[in-house]
Amino acid sequence: MASADAQAGFTHNQWYCHQARQTVYFTAFTNEVTDLAKLKKIAARLAVLAPQLTTGFLGARPHEPLADNILSRICRINTVDDLSAYPENWELDGADIFVEKDLPLFRVKAVTPRNGPDPQGRRAAILVLATHALLEGADSSRLSRSRAVPRAGVTDRPDKTPLLRRLRYGATAAALAPMQLLAAHFLAPRAPDIGYRALAFEKERIRRAAAGLNVSRRTLMFALVAHALNDGGRGFSRRGIRAIYADMDTASEVRTNDTFFQFRMIDAKLKARRSFPEFVQEVDHALARAEQKDMNATQSLLNSMFSAHRRLSGLMPFLYTKRFFRFSAGYHLTLSLVPPQRLGGELTKDLVEPVYCGTHHPGINMCVFSPGRNFTTINLCLHRSLLPNVDGISALLDQIAPPSGKMREPGGKSN
Repeated sequence: MASADAQAGFTHNQWYCHQARQTVYFTAFTNEVTDLAKLKKIAARLAVLAPQLTTGFLGARPHEPLADNILSRICRINTVDDLSAYPENWELDGADIFVEKDLPLFRVKAVTPRNGPDPQGRRAAILVLATHALLEGADSSRLSRSRAVPRAGVTDRPDKTPLLRRLRYGATAAALAPMQLLAAHFLAPRAPDIGYRALAFEKERIRRAAAGLNVSRRTLMFALVAHALNDGGRGFSRRGIRAIYADMDTASEVRTNDTFFQFRMIDAKLKARRSFPEFVQEVDHALARAEQKDMNATQSLLNSMFSAHRRLSGLMPFLYTKRFFRFSAGYHLTLSLVPPQRLGGELTKDLVEPVYCGTHHPGINMCVFSPGRNFTTINLCLHRSLLPNVDGISALLDQIAPPSGKMREPGGKSN
């Protein structure tokens, strides 16, 4: 008999992601004809490569193929006047994912232009949208290659951490949880106010800009976004930016107390600088300082916090409103660099670069960098007051690495 709580087996981190209605998305254009049958084929293949997508909903049959009537309900295709508004016109909050309890926690959607292919030859934009509880950035990289995601969907309890560390994290979480509940009541947004912007740059241009400043591409991209969005202190703070970033080094031996997710979040405080080159160096030093500390600590504490809130929500569910899950806990910005996307294989062979992928949270500013073969995309889900500042990212890059004379057209063939 199915459990009344279809997510009972989620780890605490998975529980938080789902309760917060945080989604992950992957979208790209295709030059091939797209119809509902094709979308259903994509959805069915996704469920095979990522079997966790067959779990977490009422009536789920874990690791079994999705029935045709289910595929028909989670796939949707619409006609639009043209594709120029995409990918930014996608609705990424995934409202239906969290409302329709008897359907898998992902959707496959497409839009096709009314009058046939556009001047770039694009015939459709395709979107895969899922709860973050079941997919993460490293998964998108493997799925872009049509490779399986190598882990189960519903995991056992997290591995035991050392007793003293467990006690320390547990005590801290127990003390902070009530304070977070109170702070969220006053500080969290009363309603979701998140918009989406997407940028695509030639990968070679990012490499050239980073080399010119003698920093890594990760440092450069983090600095570009943080500096532009802060807008001289008008965006976040004149003193600095409290950021948290995802480390996705799956080869690392550093592990957190969660057995489902491979990423770990790391705290980084970025001091504001008037000069962009100076800010780049500040970001480089801040990342180095953060990674000289216990890289396990931030995520393990977060997981303990999620555990505390999960227990409290079971006792006092009325305290855990949608507004609580929009609370950012004082962080200005979350940054993630996902592993490279390489289109190929049965799942993605008909797609073309750039590849746009990221995460949407109803109350937290999110930025995900997605490198491909030829393009790197910057995917920003931000409070709408910050959206005008996104144009500053391109302006900064123009200053340090002007566009080359010979550009590839996004979504088209390489020159």
